[in-house]
Amino acid sequence: MRSRPARESVGPGLAFERVLFFSDAVFAIAITLLVIELRLPDLGEHATSDDVLRALQAQAPRLFAYALSFLTIGTYWLAHWRRYQVVERIDFRLATINLLLLGFVALIPFPTGIIGEYGDTAAAVVFYAVTLSAAGIMGTVSWLYADRTDLTVAGLSRHHLRSSILRGMAVPIVMLPSLVLLPLIGPGGVELSWLLIIPVQVLADRWRRTDDDPNSVEEA
Repeated sequence: MRSRPARESVGPGLAFERVLFFSDAVFAIAITLLVIELRLPDLGEHATSDDVLRALQAQAPRLFAYALSFLTIGTYWLAHWRRYQVVERIDFRLATINLLLLGFVALIPFPTGIIGEYGDTAAAVVFYAVTLSAAGIMGTVSWLYADRTDLTVAGLSRHHLRSSILRGMAVPIVMLPSLVLLPLIGPGGVELSWLLIIPVQVLADRWRRTDDDPNSVEEA
C-alpha cells in the first residue's frame, strides 16, 4: 500500500464537506444566472403571435449560448462530482486549485451574455472559448494534483483517471483549436463547430465504461 506524505490535509468531515458544499453552491448560482440574459423586449399590449414568434427568433443566438453554457457547466459539475468520489482527502493547494476552477465557472455567465449579444464578432468568440476552456483546464489540474499527491483513494485505476481527464477536457479540446479556424469560417462557423463537444463527451464516456467498474482501483 502507498504511504501518505506528511502534510496537512483533511479527509471526510466538516472541513472536507464545506469545500464540496461551497463548490455546489457556485455551480448552482452560475448555471442559474445564465437565464438572466433570456428576455423578450416589450412588445406592447397588442402584440400578436407573429410579434412574439419574431421576438423569439431574434433570441436564437442567446438561446444557443445559454444551451451551450448550461451543457458546459453541467459537464463540469458532473466531472467535479465524479472527481470527489475518489478524492478522499483535500489540502490547502487542492482547495486553492478548486477555488480557481470555481472562479472561472462563476465567470461563465458574463461571456455567455456577450456572445449572445455580439456572437458575430471574433472578440466575443475568443473570450467565450477561452473562459470556458480555462475552467476545464483547471478541473484537469485538480485531477492531476490530487493524484500525484496521493489525495485520491489508494490504487486508483489509471484508466479511470485518464478517461475522466479526457471527459473533463472535452470543451478545451474542441473550443481552443476551433479558434484557429476563425479567419476561415468566421465566428458563426466556429460556434457551430462547438457542437462537436457532444460526440467527444459521448466517446469519452464510452471509453470510461470499458473499465468494468469506473470507480475501480488497482491492487497496490
